[in-house]
Amino acid sequence: MRILVVGGGIGGLALGAALGRRGLVADVVERRETYGDEGAGIVLGPNVMAVMKGLGLHEEVLAAGHPVGLARITDASGRVLQQTPYAVPGWPLPATAIHRSRLLRILRAASPAPRLGVTLSRLEDCAEGVDVAFSDGATGRYDVVVGADGIGSAVRRHVCGVDVLPRYSGYTCWRLVVEGHFGDAVVEMWGQGKRVGVVPLDARRSYVYLTHNAPRRAEAPWTDLAGFRAAYAGFADPARSALARVDRLDGLLHNDIEDCLAPRWWRPRAVLLGDAAHAVTPNLGQGAGLAIEDAAALAWLLATMGPSDEALARYERLRRPRAERIRDRSWVLGKVSQWEGGLARTVRDAVLSWTPESVSRAQLEAVVRDMPGVPIG
Repeated sequence: MRILVVGGGIGGLALGAALGRRGLVADVVERRETYGDEGAGIVLGPNVMAVMKGLGLHEEVLAAGHPVGLARITDASGRVLQQTPYAVPGWPLPATAIHRSRLLRILRAASPAPRLGVTLSRLEDCAEGVDVAFSDGATGRYDVVVGADGIGSAVRRHVCGVDVLPRYSGYTCWRLVVEGHFGDAVVEMWGQGKRVGVVPLDARRSYVYLTHNAPRRAEAPWTDLAGFRAAYAGFADPARSALARVDRLDGLLHNDIEDCLAPRWWRPRAVLLGDAAHAVTPNLGQGAGLAIEDAAALAWLLATMGPSDEALARYERLRRPRAERIRDRSWVLGKVSQWEGGLARTVRDAVLSWTPESVSRAQLEAVVRDMPGVPIG
């Protein structure tokens, strides 16, 4: 079986690794020219760690990352509004925070090496599969093409026949890694139309993300380091201590927060995975996890059923409901967390603080346990 994976990010590399575990080898192409020390942090929940165990990669992730046992939401002053243990009974591996570049290195070592700096020039169906032309002049014929090429997927247009535009959330995000360890919990602090998250990556570094309500593609509301610090001066620790470690702005990663849902995920001989099928906002911390789950599920179906219409249709039936639920919940949570009005925020914070831990725990367990079609270790 000849398989082409378009996209050498987390989802595409996870698919390459998952196929390899089942004796299948894919060609992987990736538009970036090189893999550097890129990105910031990511948290892999217990569900994703179970999938990584099934791929034989959990020990490497644990060694390269930092276990996190607690998620905490506070207001800007640091008052705890909600606290939820990450541990889920029956799922022994802990949620793990890891630098994105380290995760990519682990997945890249387990996947066929991507051809870098390569994009698609043409996809054309034929009786024997899909004929593909690449930007480097190469051509190939494949039994199935997998679009793991992100929210701006080129393969998605081939699958859906139309452009599917992302939906903007109304807020934008800056991400960075700072020196320092500010506690073992994942902490997200909710302010007035803005948030700060602090995530431990190891004993000496932390991942920090900052959101801000803004029009799409807006410029940053600061021009220098003093303005940057002033924009988030209302936040107490751990945000205050973490942001005090920032001494330059050129390392900040900036992305508008968007989501996207393809109206269909497959057509004969072509299928979508991860953000190409279902980009979600990051408020539940499940975006990359969904892509890794997709990879495990799709590899299992291709290995057992081949690149048939039945296999691809079953993949979408199994995976789409979960992706839609997480997308919708994450969208609502993000909107609520970005409220600016004083009365709305007072009511929101009160509801959060009055919600029993058992309720938030049950919600987390529902997200972790509900992985139809995904083989786990």
